[in-house]
Formats: sequence, C-alpha cells, structure tokens
Amino acid sequence: MAASEVDGMRAASARGAAAWIWLAVAVAVVLRAWEAFESSLWLDELHTLAHASLPGVSEVLAHVRAEVVHQPLFFLAVHAFGGWDEGAALRVLPVLSSLLVFLPLLAFARRSFGSGVALTLTAWLFACIPYQVHYATELRPYAWLAVFSAGATHAAFSESGSRLGRIALFFVCVAAGVWTHRLMEFVIFSIGAARLLVRSREMLPLWWLIVAGAIAVAPEVAWLVEYAQKATEDRFDYQASHGGFRLRPVLVQEAAALPLRLVAPFLGALGGAWAWLAKAALGVFGFVCLGALVNFVRRRRESPPLAPALRALLWFAAIDFAIVVALSFYRWDRLPLQYFAPVAWVLPLMIAALAQRWPERSRHVLVGLLGLSTLALGVAQAGGQAMEDMRGAVRVARDVGAQLREPLYSALLSQPDLFDETIPFRAYAPELGALEPEAVPQPGTPGFERPLVVLQRGQILEDNAGWAPLKAGRVVVRRERVDFYLTVLVLEPEGAR
Repeated sequence: MAASEVDGMRAASARGAAAWIWLAVAVAVVLRAWEAFESSLWLDELHTLAHASLPGVSEVLAHVRAEVVHQPLFFLAVHAFGGWDEGAALRVLPVLSSLLVFLPLLAFARRSFGSGVALTLTAWLFACIPYQVHYATELRPYAWLAVFSAGATHAAFSESGSRLGRIALFFVCVAAGVWTHRLMEFVIFSIGAARLLVRSREMLPLWWLIVAGAIAVAPEVAWLVEYAQKATEDRFDYQASHGGFRLRPVLVQEAAALPLRLVAPFLGALGGAWAWLAKAALGVFGFVCLGALVNFVRRRRESPPLAPALRALLWFAAIDFAIVVALSFYRWDRLPLQYFAPVAWVLPLMIAALAQRWPERSRHVLVGLLGLSTLALGVAQAGGQAMEDMRGAVRVARDVGAQLREPLYSALLSQPDLFDETIPFRAYAPELGALEPEAVPQPGTPGFERPLVVLQRGQILEDNAGWAPLKAGRVVVRRERVDFYLTVLVLEPEGAR
C-alpha cells in the first residue's frame, strides 16, 4: 500500500474519531441539561443556595467556615452568579465546568490508545455514565473536584510539553482543588504515591510535585490535625456506645455494590419504566465489562504494556479509592458516593483499556453494546425521578394545604443547625410564608387554632429541639409519604376533631 494511501486512511480515521468525540460532547450536554431541568434540588443543594444567597463575600466565607467540613471556592462562585431567585438554574455552573474533564481525559486516552475506537469509547462512556451525569449536575463542589483532580493528574503524569507549564497547571489545580474540597489533599498524596510506583524521566520530577503540593496544602495542616483528632474521638465514642467495633451488614452491602454504584448510583430510585430501563442496561453493561475483564486476565501476557501515563493514573485511582473507602468507614461508617468524584472519571479509561484488548474481529460488537447500554443508562438517569424530591414535597405540602382552612406551613429537616428549617419552601414556594418551628403559634396564642402542614425530612427524634414547638398541643392527623426521605405531616390542635 502506498504511503499516500496510508496517510489518507489515518486522516479519515482521525476525522471519524473527532466526529464521534464531538457527538459524545453533545450527548453529554443534552443528558446533563435534561437532568438539571428534570430533577429537584435536594437538601445539600439547598444548603449551597443558603450559602450563596448571603449578601456579601465575607458573609459567605463565614457561613461556609461555620459548617466546618467544606471549603468556600465553589460557594463563592455560585454567590457571584445568584442565589434563591435563580435556584436550580445555577446548575449551569457545575454542568459547564464538568465538560472540562473531557480535555485531560482525552489527553490520557490519546497517549494510551492513539486515535482508535478506544479513544472515542472513552469520550462516550464519560458522556453517558449516570454517575458522571448526576454529579456533573448537582449544585455542589464535586464536579469542580473532578475537574481539578483530572487537571492535576494530567499535569503530573504527562510526558510532553513544557515542564514549567505542567508544574504551573499542577499547582493551580491543586490550590483551587484544596479551596474547593478538602478531599483534594488525598488526591495530592495519591498522585505522589503513584509517581513513586511509576518512574518516567519525561514526567515532572517527584520533588517538584511534593513542593507544589506542600505549598498548596500548608494552610490546611492545622485543620487536618484537628479534624483527625475529632474523627478519632468520635469513632471511639461511637464504638463505646455500640458495644465495641461492629462491621454493619449494611456497610458490607454498600462496599459490595460500590463498583456498580459508581456507574449507576440511584438505580432503584428512578421509578417506573426508567428503573426497568436502567436495570436492563446495567445488566448488559456489567456482563460486557465482566467478559472484557476475563479476556484481559486470560491474555494479559500477550497484551502490550500500558502506557506509563495510564499506569500512573490507574495507580493513582486505586490509591485514592482505597483512602476514601477507609476514611468513609472510619469517619462516617458509610460510603458517600460523592466522595469518589476525584477518581470516578477514570472509569471510562479503564473500560476502554479492556475493550482495546478484545479480539479485533468482534471488538465492534463489544464497543456497540457498551455504547448502547451506557446511553440507555444515561437516558434513564436524566429522565427518572430524583432521589430526594424537595420540589415534589413542597408541591404535596401546597396541595394538602389547599384542602385546609388557613393552614400554616413549617418544616423539620435532618440537617446541621446552621441552616433554616424552611429552606425547601424558600426555594420552591416562598409565597406560602413558611414559619421556622420556633415561630409557630403555641397554645393560647393567636393562630394556634389553624392547621399546621409540616415537611419532614428523615426521622424525627423526640429530643429534636424543632419538634417540641410543632407538636405542643397538637396531634398528627395525616401523613403523606413523598419518597424514602420526605414526608408531609398535618398537625391540628388536640380535640379539634
């Protein structure tokens, strides 16, 4: 074959890959926009609006710092674009930001796979996997955390380009990541550990990474020590109150389901046909991935070695994943899915690497099944019900109240004391004039005779300070279940019926 023909085939292949990548980007935008429009804000997103809606930067900083566990950068950015009045429209900020992950992700893929089908599969999987769709949409810092993690790993493991440019990118991503979420500190550690395991003269020197990371993390060292002490004390207190160390069966189930939940995080909550579509698609996806993994294990000696950058990235993902699992168990005795955002974006690359090692004669079938199943999963995620439907709960409260005479509205949420209880009404029905529990009329005061509609989140404990003024002289006469987390109650004065 003539050299010109070979060059022509390569050019055509590159154009085809570029077309598929742009299609993947378009699909990513559509799925994320659909999810953003369709799903309700949930409690933590309402907390974001509560931070952002404060009048000035100093107030936002103080409010975020009072929450202790979070960093202010993302909330300051949301504050710059709006607050309660803009509401869910502010999800455009994480949605657009999340698309930046395509840049380092595809850079890794090109270095590892060239311009073949594995490159386009990487882009397609990132566009469609439900975990990526959901956390790219949520009005929380996790999309930014993924962006800064991807940018930092790209700078640390890249083997080409200006070293000064790469170390500058690494420092900017690390510094911005630390001010976005404190999990970024574990990202930095994991990058350093991966560089110890994967040596490359073309990558940035390890000591450069150590110095840049240390400068970025230095302001947080005191807090980290204090937090470690508090976490240890809380862990020992928890164990003492529960008769010593216990491995809860629920935690074991969470750990066993974690690999699938990093693909489809809310499978059972989607509801109706969406849930059935997601379960069927996940079955196909899991079966194909398992087959690709078995093939890789069987043929590992015949396969060419992974590119150094990809090996370093996989070591980074494994180390950070293990740290987050251990920390989650130690600190919270559960596995919060959002804390895996710094590594979950690596999953498309891992699957593409397995697909590239599938026999070429049937590889198009494998890639087609992966592409169609993940598209179905992404569509089900975007179209299905929200895990916690605050908008629906407020709508139920309004409908219930419409059947009553001059009702009052309030709420009691399972959340930190820093936030108002009535923030769901502030987001979705400010005109109802919902009252904080302590402002609800008490026996013998004007307005006590009016029925009280309460939006409840989580389990109400009798010693909850907000419950006492709501139940004083009243009885629950009606309960409307909204979803697993939310219930609407109607309370009336004792003896009113």
